[in-house]
Amino acid sequence: MKTITCTAPDYDMSAPLKTDADVLDRVGSCIDQQSRTGRSLWIMFVDPEGVQLPVLVPIDGAPESPVLGDARAVCRLIAQVLSDAAPGGSALISLTRSGSGNVRESDRLWASTLREAAADEGTTLRMVCLATRDGIRQLDR
Repeated sequence: MKTITCTAPDYDMSAPLKTDADVLDRVGSCIDQQSRTGRSLWIMFVDPEGVQLPVLVPIDGAPESPVLGDARAVCRLIAQVLSDAAPGGSALISLTRSGSGNVRESDRLWASTLREAAADEGTTLRMVCLATRDGIRQLDR
């Protein structure tokens, strides 16, 4: 797993993410087109005021079908980071994959599995979304 620190973004990182549209725009700004071709999970951390922390964590090689135990491990990691860096904050998880932006059953399964894992681990997920070359869309609403 590699960690990418956002540097010199073309947006104001101190601007709080107040709406779902703000979140989707930010995900689109942080995850470039090339990064939306492989199966990965991307984690963004947000403080209680909605300000993004300056780190973006990609987890490459996400399988087509999620495994609850693996999703729990991801949510446990998120809970630890938030506890240390932004108590009361939340996370945004983006699933990237090749293909069109049409939501597939496997995408829905990822969203529901991540939500279940977050509940099991006491992790607050603000949003789960899908990022493809076609764009960014919310998966869990």
